[in-house]
Amino acid sequence: MQPSSQNLAQLHTLNKLTHLLKALQEVKKKYEAFAQGIKNTQLHQTIVSLAMENNQYATELSSLIRSLGGETESINDQNEKRPEKKINEKNILAACQKTEMQLVNIYKEVLNESYVYDSFKKMISYQLNGVTCAFHKLKLLKGLQK
Repeated sequence: MQPSSQNLAQLHTLNKLTHLLKALQEVKKKYEAFAQGIKNTQLHQTIVSLAMENNQYATELSSLIRSLGGETESINDQNEKRPEKKINEKNILAACQKTEMQLVNIYKEVLNESYVYDSFKKMISYQLNGVTCAFHKLKLLKGLQK
């Protein structure tokens, strides 16, 4: 029996949202790893707050995925892989900016999907705005450290 076009659309949506969730969880772990080696208090607090923000977005997205009938438990387990390599403190901001740009691109990819419901797009747009704002904070902080 062939799945209906509605079921295919929902599966496609779940795949895109799950991809975004995995990215958010990985970014959170990167930020936590980055923050561990930072001595500059302002930079440390900024990176920790970015990790917390990504965790909040991942939690919201996880709830959305479950409401669509998707599973998120195994996603957390899959992310328990290699530890992040140590990065020089002066390169952490550049690494964070690169990570944020990749995340923004994934958000835009989800928002450009025609199968994602409008109500979900509102939440995704809200999160993208938060990520973009954080990205601008990083750029400002990087400018201040020069």
